[in-house]
Amino acid sequence: MSTHAMRRTFRAFGLILAAAGGCATGDSRLSREEYRDRCAGAWAGQMIGVCYGESYQFQSNGKPITGPIEPWDPAKIEGALRQDDVYVEQTFLAAIQKHGLDITPEQAGLAFAATTYPLWHANYYGRTNVRRGIMPPMSGNPRYNRHCDDIDFQIEADVLGIVAPGMPGESNRLCDVFGHVMNYGDGVYGGMFVAGMYAEAFFESRDVMKVVRAGLACIPRASQYHRCITDTIRACQAHPDDWLAAWHEVERRWNDDLDCIPGNPHNIDARLNGAYIVIGLYYGRGDLLKTIEICTRCGQDADSSTSNAGGVVGCMKGYKALGRAVEGIPAIADRTFLGSDYSFNTLVPACEAVAEAVVRRAGGLATAEGFDVVRQKPRPPAGLEQWTDEARMLMLPVTANEVALWDDRWQPVQAACTFRGGFYPSEYGRSNVLMIFPIRPDSPGAIAATLRMPDSETATLAVEVATETQHGDCLMRVMIAGKPAMEKVIQTGGEFVTETVGVRAVPGSDVEVRLEFHANDYSFEAAYIRSVELK
Repeated sequence: MSTHAMRRTFRAFGLILAAAGGCATGDSRLSREEYRDRCAGAWAGQMIGVCYGESYQFQSNGKPITGPIEPWDPAKIEGALRQDDVYVEQTFLAAIQKHGLDITPEQAGLAFAATTYPLWHANYYGRTNVRRGIMPPMSGNPRYNRHCDDIDFQIEADVLGIVAPGMPGESNRLCDVFGHVMNYGDGVYGGMFVAGMYAEAFFESRDVMKVVRAGLACIPRASQYHRCITDTIRACQAHPDDWLAAWHEVERRWNDDLDCIPGNPHNIDARLNGAYIVIGLYYGRGDLLKTIEICTRCGQDADSSTSNAGGVVGCMKGYKALGRAVEGIPAIADRTFLGSDYSFNTLVPACEAVAEAVVRRAGGLATAEGFDVVRQKPRPPAGLEQWTDEARMLMLPVTANEVALWDDRWQPVQAACTFRGGFYPSEYGRSNVLMIFPIRPDSPGAIAATLRMPDSETATLAVEVATETQHGDCLMRVMIAGKPAMEKVIQTGGEFVTETVGVRAVPGSDVEVRLEFHANDYSFEAAYIRSVELK
């Protein structure tokens, strides 16, 4: 049998197996040239989207942008080299190239933990947890990561669809490994949704809603994320020529303030920002610049929804079809991204090499001419992960894990409540800061520790503390061995000050210390604690 005949037989056999497994059996041929063009378009779309939306990020929270927006300037593309919406996923790609497609959650977590680039929210805590020995999937679990439903994995899952053209089963499998490093439940499902859209986009150039529905089919119907996207599609269909009307419907239902910073209009929840991706895709109708403009107008994390939506459109259309929008890329195409060994010019061959391995793993054929893909029908993962609204409402004022990140001698000691505090890598010019807030007007937030007296009968308890810049104050009460030692209203205007308390005890003995932060007028009451030392 000739080589060509063998290839036809192999492809036919793969498609028969695909049909038997309930997979799609449409056109599954993808030439190398087409893969490279769509892959380059996917990366270019992300880069253009994130740079377009950057200046509007969190500038419009809980309200749309209806005024003029600056047109796309290709010279801005240089900014993509330092954007977490682009560089984080390159860590995933490098880890897959190093460990192979059967990479374990621990290997994925350790690769992420070894990075040094800036991170925030779920990414920051996921990386910090792994460094402390809390491995995936627990590094992204709400027990250790209150940001687990945030947007983080959603903004960096693109590459897991880019390397799985037509194979959402494979993209979901990889999302399960990488997504739980920093997220859980809806936070992971947002990444599966995005990656699933890319997997479909390699075989769909016109129908953006077909791409959206393919991504939606990758996540559980019972999840809140699925319900949010379903509601968004319905709102768009009810107002086919009015994105603003659809936005208002989504806002009323899904901007519920049950995110990682309740009480603040800044909402980084994966579901709400995922809805903005859909609004941009629906009303952009396959036009890259129109898509990212509408995403930006939706507000909130405007450079992230634009990056996801822009990448999907770029993958659907291919790099060559993006015209003037990509004019700035050649000038930076050989420069590496922050924290990465990849440049734009090396990303495409790296993705192609991984995609070739994925194609073969799924039963397809990779030749010098292209890929014969055994197309997979999008399916949700087995089971359902969900951090419920009820569980969110019972968050501790600060979790034990967050206090330990700050200083592992201390523990939270207050009743459960909704809270917007936690561990901050930096705040008001200091690193490693714990934010704590009174639970209610009549109930303080509090932490306690057992500290060792120095080798003397007298010592000084020094508390380095700051309050909010705008009208911020709180009543700080210090208890030593169960007795009041200091009570003072703290108001620092965002500057750290050191408050001291004299302590008398047996040299070298253990002293019980409790810090309470009470409401003064229950407005801007947060206290930021840099350190507490007995010396």
